[in-house]
Amino acid sequence: MNRDTLYQALSVGVLVGLWQLVLHLELVHAAVLPAPTTILASTVALLGDGEFLRHFSTSMTRTVVAGGVAVMSGTVIGLAMGWNTTVRALLQPPISALYPLPVIALLPLLVLAFGSSETALVFTAAFGGFFLVVSNAKNGATRIEQVYLDAARDNGATSTYQLFREVLLPGSLPLLFTGVRLGVSTSFLIVISVELIAGGEGLGYLMWVAWNTYALEELYGTIVVIGLVGVGITYGLEYLQHRLVPWNDDSTEGSFI
Repeated sequence: MNRDTLYQALSVGVLVGLWQLVLHLELVHAAVLPAPTTILASTVALLGDGEFLRHFSTSMTRTVVAGGVAVMSGTVIGLAMGWNTTVRALLQPPISALYPLPVIALLPLLVLAFGSSETALVFTAAFGGFFLVVSNAKNGATRIEQVYLDAARDNGATSTYQLFREVLLPGSLPLLFTGVRLGVSTSFLIVISVELIAGGEGLGYLMWVAWNTYALEELYGTIVVIGLVGVGITYGLEYLQHRLVPWNDDSTEGSFI
């Protein structure tokens, strides 16, 4: 076990200990905040429930589709903006204007536009993740120094495709992976948020039902599962980055994780 893993495990242990202390001192009633062991038991029970797994599968499918759309579109547009100043000049203004918009507030308009709440939900989640991918892909491409392009040309890389394959893509990958990690995580967050208000099914919808029926153990259990999925996305993509981009493991530009 390395030092980082030890510290992470220690932080979780301290959090659980403080949680238990709050309950022991009766600062919060157990009916409002159940004990960690109670929530753990509820989480295990949920993971063995077929209905819960169906909602879980729905949220994961939405996240995969939305994250995939965000990553593919954001990568292509971001690299094009970083590689070509004309493309950057054309696309930077509309992207800068759209980025601050609260994506969930656009949901009613998207339902009208697509005629399907499911399509609107997925598009909303993809829309939110897209900007993080595009920003990091663009920054990854623009930070490549001219000397590397000149060296590639001196070694026979004369076509645009060769320069893209041998210089642009490898040089952009560290920041691009940061964008992918943030973009997919954001898409997942938006999927859950939209399900809370208009999902009809999914983990967010289960949270809404549990809240309205005061089923707090199920509510907290669902929150735990959502948190574990978020951790899995972050560390899974981070591990993939370290495996596929070993020449630059410490790129964190644009990241808050």
